[in-house]
Amino acid sequence: MIENMSDFKVEAEQIDLPAGAYYKSSRHYVRWRGRTVLGLSENAFRAYLFPLYTPSGVPLTEESPVDHPHHNSVWIGADHVDCLLPYADRQTETANYNFYVQETFQGRSPGRMIVHAQDWQRRGEEHLRVVQDIEWRGPAEWGAPDGRPIARESRAIDVQPGDLAHTIDVRSRLRPAKWDLRIGPTRHAYFGIRLVEALRPSGGATLTDAQRRQGVAAIDGAHSEWVHVCGQVTRNRVAGLACFPSADARAGPWRVHPWG
Repeated sequence: MIENMSDFKVEAEQIDLPAGAYYKSSRHYVRWRGRTVLGLSENAFRAYLFPLYTPSGVPLTEESPVDHPHHNSVWIGADHVDCLLPYADRQTETANYNFYVQETFQGRSPGRMIVHAQDWQRRGEEHLRVVQDIEWRGPAEWGAPDGRPIARESRAIDVQPGDLAHTIDVRSRLRPAKWDLRIGPTRHAYFGIRLVEALRPSGGATLTDAQRRQGVAAIDGAHSEWVHVCGQVTRNRVAGLACFPSADARAGPWRVHPWG
C-alpha cells in the first residue's frame, strides 16, 4: 500500500504512455520532506536501488553504464550459483547459474530476481523500512519452461535521511527454494555499487579507507572498517559516499575498481 507516512512518501513512477504501450519495469520513489532520497527499481533481471541522491539532490550512482550494463546502481547478485538437483538414490547433478551478468556468463545461464511482494513500514519520524520478498529463478530449460525456483531472498532496506547525509542500510537473507545451493567463489561480490562518472577513482575522485590508505591499488583486496569516495560532482558541488559492512556480518576484503 502506498500512503503518506509523516515526512515520508512512497510513490510509484507515473509516465503517460501512448495507447497500446505498457510498462516493462517499475520504479517507486522514496521521498522525505519533499526530496527524493532513492528509487526502488526493477528490470527484467533484478531489483536494485536507483536513483540514489545526496541530501542536496546530487545523484551518486549509475543505472546501467555502457561498459558494464549489468552494474545497476546499488545491487545484489552472485555469478556462481550451483543448484544440487537429485536424480537418483543419494546422487545429485549440478545446475550452474549466474545472477550477475544478464546473459550467459562463462557457461553459466542467467537467472532473474523477481519481486513478489514489497512493503514499507514507518519505524520513526526519520526512519523508513522497505521489505522485499524476491525470488531467484533460473531461465527456461528442459523440464522447467518457466525456470527453476533457485532461492528466496528477504531484503530489508532501512532509509534514514538527514540534512547532511542519508544512511541506507541494506540487509539480505538468502535461503534455498527447494534444493541445496553452493554460492561462490566470486570476484564480483554479493553487494555492489556503481558510482557516477565524477566519482570514478580514475577520474580524479579520492578513495580512502579507515586505515587512511588511498587509491584502488592500496585498498583492493584489503580489509577495513569502511571505504569512502569523494569528488567534484558538479561545478559547485562536492559529494561522497561511504560504505560500511554490517557490524554483525563477517566482512571480507574490499573489491574496488577504477571504473567506479
